[in-house]
Amino acid sequence: MTSASVALRALIACVKGEPPRMDAWTPVIELANRSWLTPALFSALARASRLDVLPQEVGAYCAFIHERNRERNRRLLAQLEEAVGALNGSGIRPTLLKGAAILVTAPDDRQGSRMMCDLDLMVDHHEHEAADACLRGIGYRTTYGMEGMWRPDDTGLLELHCGSGSFDRYYPAEELARSSALVARGAMSARLTSATCRVLHLVVHDQIKEGDYWRGTLDLRHLHDLYELTRAPEAIDWGYLREVLSDRLGRHALQTEILSLHTLFGTPLPHEIHFDVMARAQHRRRMLQQSHPVASMPLRLAGEMAWIRQRVRAPDGVDPFRQGFARRVLRKLLQGPKKTYASLRGVHLGPKL
Repeated sequence: MTSASVALRALIACVKGEPPRMDAWTPVIELANRSWLTPALFSALARASRLDVLPQEVGAYCAFIHERNRERNRRLLAQLEEAVGALNGSGIRPTLLKGAAILVTAPDDRQGSRMMCDLDLMVDHHEHEAADACLRGIGYRTTYGMEGMWRPDDTGLLELHCGSGSFDRYYPAEELARSSALVARGAMSARLTSATCRVLHLVVHDQIKEGDYWRGTLDLRHLHDLYELTRAPEAIDWGYLREVLSDRLGRHALQTEILSLHTLFGTPLPHEIHFDVMARAQHRRRMLQQSHPVASMPLRLAGEMAWIRQRVRAPDGVDPFRQGFARRVLRKLLQGPKKTYASLRGVHLGPKL
């Protein structure tokens, strides 16, 4: 087993609250930093009363990152409540996606667990123009070179979606909103999708929108989100997901993600899903690239080239050279596989609210 494999298994065990006894913690914390899972690691060990397994310096560092992230999430939540409240004043009730949904639903002891850099809201197609004008009315401006809107005194970006692109192909925004439940917090009222729809969103976002299916990459933070969703009281309707993701790409994307969940987190394989040979091959490729980052360089390069080709051929495709897409891919391929865990000591909180 390679050192990368050991670090991966140890990190997964830690975020499940089942830490191994080991001496070399630096590779584990490095991987946690790169995966944005350091606060989740600390939070899980604290809930399991297992912080004693961490060396004193490592424990102090993780506690520091967790506390700063908790404060950052507090500010993000205040920012979210203000933005949604403003939209409510214009007669718009947005749907909370990804981190925004977690901020609103997480219990107090997990408010510092999830790292995020932006807040994702979805509105109906016919509401997008009014929602955009509303947010601009409270100071939000378009970012250049990045997706989303920003204000100089805020902690994170705000992304306003209207269901366009790859997600809309599988679940239109209007239908998503209709199947959501209402959630109120303070002066804001928003829609919250079911656990099944949140699984759907993460699978499509990572595997298809972000290209993990072609690149063979693995977003451990989102995989951890999926693991938490499978453990929630609300059962996941795997049969429904199988029907929605019924085309060849969607089917293999879903199967690959489930196999990764099963291998890394021990999530049971749903009996409603039959796993194709292609999905099993994709899963093995992902695990190889994660466990052998240097030896799998040819696979990574081939995957990035396949992803560039897919982006260019897509109906809303981009010119990879004019928009710097190819340069970003090359930079990712050439960057070192490790970072010191000191790199997160400056977790950005944003201006004080």
